[in-house]
Amino acid sequence: MQVIKGLIKNSTKLEGYLKIMVMLFFLGWNIIEGAVFENEYPYIFVKLYSTPIWRLLLLIALVAGSMWDPYVGLMMAFATFFYVMDMEVTMDKWR
Repeated sequence: MQVIKGLIKNSTKLEGYLKIMVMLFFLGWNIIEGAVFENEYPYIFVKLYSTPIWRLLLLIALVAGSMWDPYVGLMMAFATFFYVMDMEVTMDKWR
């Protein structure tokens, strides 16, 4: 029983570190993308945006991140917002 309690305690600590790492990743991404006006995304992101399944997967990832941790969900929402808002400009530049 002591081993199980130790594993649960360690997994909770690991999950906390993972949440912080994912949140910091998206925070850095948002700072980079939000600081540049009309940022160009890689060609593959532009091509994927035109497929409906990609946008659906973005929404599913956003909901899953929000259910996992509200702060991760908030950072993912900002990243998705910057991606969608810059996509019109980026798609015109790649045509």
